[in-house]
Amino acid sequence: MGFLDKVKETAGKAADQAKHATAVGKEKIEDARLQKKINDLCQEIGALVVAQRRNEAPEDAPAQIDAKVAEIAEIEKQMEANRAAEAEAADATPDAAPNAAPYAAPDATPDDTAAG
Repeated sequence: MGFLDKVKETAGKAADQAKHATAVGKEKIEDARLQKKINDLCQEIGALVVAQRRNEAPEDAPAQIDAKVAEIAEIEKQMEANRAAEAEAADATPDAAPNAAPYAAPDATPDDTAAG
């Protein structure tokens, strides 16, 4: 394999790894957004429960709580699906070449080439 072929192969692997890293980053951002939504829903549920205990809750508070719990369950399913897809993508991504030098220079010294 020629030098340029090796360079092209290495560049292709680097591009694939960059694409994978970008995808993983986007998935992590999405997971963080979903987790924040879950936290917000939990806070809303907590506020409804406190209002119930103080006899200040709206009459449909139990229905609101049930709807929020169902929404949390759906978000958790989505997060699990994202993790499964991430694991599948990680299995499909080819491993990088071990820490190999991209190019090894010939064992010639300037004194060896000047003799001619």
